[in-house]
Amino acid sequence: MRITGTEAAEKVRSNPDKYVLLDVRTPAEYRQLRVKGSLNADFYNGFDRHVEKLDKSKTYIVFCASGGRSQAAVGFMRQKGFEAYNAGSVGELIQAGLEYERG
Repeated sequence: MRITGTEAAEKVRSNPDKYVLLDVRTPAEYRQLRVKGSLNADFYNGFDRHVEKLDKSKTYIVFCASGGRSQAAVGFMRQKGFEAYNAGSVGELIQAGLEYERG
């Protein structure tokens, strides 16, 4: 399911204990620019193993650089029984006002 950056930011702000921000870009991309407090799980490298360790009682807001990887990641996570939403890109979340870090 696709949600906007604004919807994602509202969900995270309204209930930070329920929602987890999951960045599925590569570690190098994540180091350059990341949403503060987000987790990183590289979609192209060991994503399935990382998902196995996640808490199914949480709801995941998934994003990447443009929305393609996050869409695929959400589909995979939903097949595994997770509640997950595709929030598109890291830029959308930053534009929606979520704090971010560089470097």
